[in-house]
Parts: sequence; C-alpha cells; structure tokens
Amino acid sequence: MNKKYSIEVPIYSSSIKHLIELNQLEDIDIVMYGGVPNSPLNGGRLNLVLDGLFIWNRFFLRLTKKQLSKALSNFYSTITKANQNGIPFRIAYTNMFISHEELNEENLYSVKWLVESSQKYGVKNGVIIYNKLLEDFIRQKYGDKLVYVSSLTKYFSPHKILTPQETLSMYLEDSRRFDFITITPQDSRRENLLKDLLRDSKCGIIALCNSYCAYHCKSYYHYECFSHYNKKSLLTIDYTGMNFLATAFTFFMRQGYKCPTSILVFPPLRNASFKKITKMQLNAGIVNFKLGRGLGMDFLNKLVSLILEFNEKKKKQKTRRFI
Repeated sequence: MNKKYSIEVPIYSSSIKHLIELNQLEDIDIVMYGGVPNSPLNGGRLNLVLDGLFIWNRFFLRLTKKQLSKALSNFYSTITKANQNGIPFRIAYTNMFISHEELNEENLYSVKWLVESSQKYGVKNGVIIYNKLLEDFIRQKYGDKLVYVSSLTKYFSPHKILTPQETLSMYLEDSRRFDFITITPQDSRRENLLKDLLRDSKCGIIALCNSYCAYHCKSYYHYECFSHYNKKSLLTIDYTGMNFLATAFTFFMRQGYKCPTSILVFPPLRNASFKKITKMQLNAGIVNFKLGRGLGMDFLNKLVSLILEFNEKKKKQKTRRFI
C-alpha cells in the first residue's frame, strides 16, 4: 500500500525500534539515509563524524582497521534490520569530485549490497547522487533496481548565488531522469517555488524541513570543502586532527560566519523555525520530507506530529464538504 507521506531520516538519528514503530503508521513511510563509513564517495557530511556513530575507544579523529571494521559492520547490520522491517535505505554518495579510478569494486560494494538486500527483503533501496560520472556508472550497472535521488548539493554555483528561477529550471530538468529531487535548504523555505515545482515536476519532490541555511550563503563552498576532505582515509588521517581543525577554522572565517545556525544553537529557536517551515511545506503540498544531518535531525517525532495533525485536519475538512 502506498502511503501518503514519507520522511527521510539520517541513520543513527533514531533507534531502529522507533523507526519501525513509526513506519507502521497508516499514512507515513520512513526512509533512512547516510554515508558509508570512510567512503571517498561521501560528500554531504564529513567522514570524520561517522554519521553520529559513537566508538568509545576512538583516539581523536582517526580510526584503526578494527574500529573501521566495527563501523562498517554496524552500518550494514542497521540497514539489514531496517530492510527486514520494510524501511528502505539510500546511500548518500554526494561527493562532487569523483574519478574513474574511484569507480572500483571496493568503493561500490555498498551499492551492490543494497541491490541484493532489496531483492532479499522486498524493499527498494536507493542512492542520493551529485556526480554525473557516478550516476551514469550506477545506472548502467543496476538500472531500475535502485531509487535515484538528486542531491540538494547539486543546485549551487561557485560563481554566484542562484536565483529561485535558476534553481527551479535545474530541478525541472533533473526531474526528467530522477525518481526524486531534493530541494536546497533555501528553496525548501520558498512556498511559491515549492508550488511551482510540485505543479511541473516529472518526479517526486523532497523538501528539507530543518532548513536553516541563509539565503545569501554560497553553500557550494560548504559541500566543496567536505568533498575534498572526505578523500582522506580515516585510517591515515593525523591523530590530533590539527589539519582538520585548521581547515574548519579557515572555512569558518571565509564562509561560516554567514550561517544563521550560530544563533540557532538554542532548541526553542530551532523548534519555532522548524514548526513554521514544516507547516508552510505541508500547506504548499509537500508530501516527501527530509531531516538533514545536523541541527534539528532529532525532530522526527515533532515532524510526525505535525504531519498527522495536518492530515487529520484535511480529513475533517473533506468530511464536512460531503455532509
């Protein structure tokens, strides 16, 4: 049965048990996503943070081979539990810079594994992609065995801040070949753009509901920085992490000060913004939601409550029209 709403949630942001319970709700599908530990194909978040997986005996930022093996084992066992209970997984392979040499068996084992898990448990796993070279390679090898999602990181430029009209055109073009388009944090707050996109898109639209990025922020540099840094293996990175700290400081001095998240570290402020954004998206007609990795990724229960409240209100209004 096709449900009305879907929520894409970061791996490890909620317990599998809780996600399974939510996935059993009548109108809501849960989809999980994240990066493969230590993969050079990851882009949206630094490999250093392991998507929130805690390893108690980790020394600063580096991993030993044993720790990496544990992280990978936990990653695949978590997805297996999700798939067994009808929850699909999407790998966030959103690195901007991918070479032919990186399209090897080791790096792409996870995609093969996802396809096999899909066939075994009757769910359709997928990939979230930025790079066209990677996209073409996976499509040629696996065809329609996967769900293809266009990464929100695609819709930025290093040269200027794109206008809503420019990003709308890019979304619509990509909607011809993807199953879903993920909207940028900035565009996820533009009600008119969402309505236009929902009207004209050829595929599903996913909006980010914990969306705090400033309209004047050149978010391209954020993802460029992470894409470059994820090329460095956690097995060989320096123990102290001084290189990373220096990179982070340089990035903040150039770009980070423009980010409004610095004033959203207090939960009440985040909560108010989250409710306002989500209610607007629901009213615009959005049915596919994404909780981005970062501030507000723990708002799953709040998001579910807002969706159910909105859906119940719509049902009552529909009933009154027929009385």
